[in-house]
Amino acid sequence: MLAQARTRCWEFVRCTRHNLLHLKIFRLGYDGHHWLVRDGDLEMVIPFYPFLPFRDLEGYLYGGRWRPEPGMTVLDVGGCFGEYSLYASKRVGETGRVIMLEPDPANIEVARKLFALNGNPRNIEIIPAGLWKEPGTVRFTAGNSEQSAVALDAAAGGAAANTIEIPTESLASVVKRCGLTRLDIVKMDIEGAELEVMAGAGELPAAFKPRYAIASYHIRDGRQTADVLPETFARLGYQSKVGYPDHLTTYASPGALD
Repeated sequence: MLAQARTRCWEFVRCTRHNLLHLKIFRLGYDGHHWLVRDGDLEMVIPFYPFLPFRDLEGYLYGGRWRPEPGMTVLDVGGCFGEYSLYASKRVGETGRVIMLEPDPANIEVARKLFALNGNPRNIEIIPAGLWKEPGTVRFTAGNSEQSAVALDAAAGGAAANTIEIPTESLASVVKRCGLTRLDIVKMDIEGAELEVMAGAGELPAAFKPRYAIASYHIRDGRQTADVLPETFARLGYQSKVGYPDHLTTYASPGALD
């Protein structure tokens, strides 16, 4: 009992510190068994300490202006442990859809446990694949948690013991596979492969003009992808900007960025 009381006291202090000093949108709590994350009246139950993932998640929300809304279709690319997918599923509600792409089997297992703890939301679909410029297969270094990634260096990937071959989809093929009639938000954190994905984004049907929030601190050929993506978005007719230094994110919209 004493140890449990100490744990609850410590978690109260730790959560309060982050709520006051670091987080702008989410609020953390602890019920003695699990952590709770809230955005207003919306609440999620998390089995692991959630500060870092939800601090990073705040970046995708563009200062709270890009919260998913009821009825939206959201694509979570590089869903990892499922925190963003869970949050989006609660925001879009029964009339919305969340498609999570994650190729690492270990990460999918963690995400499924998170979803089960939160009632297995019926509006989440997991596609066990990576996103790329075209459908097919690529080499992938698995088992590295958040750092699992497409083996962009073919020689290094082929030599790694945990390198596997994974199926890939493109943005256009996901739309077709899932029978989507709308695509509102694409969140992406795929360790540098965002350059290939966006190179194929022109294949999306003309009616699909989602907003993008892409983790873009990754290094490709000596440059952060944040320095490269604006050129791609300009060719697509999008406005873009880079922000959120805690988890550098590129935002892109078919209309003006407010």
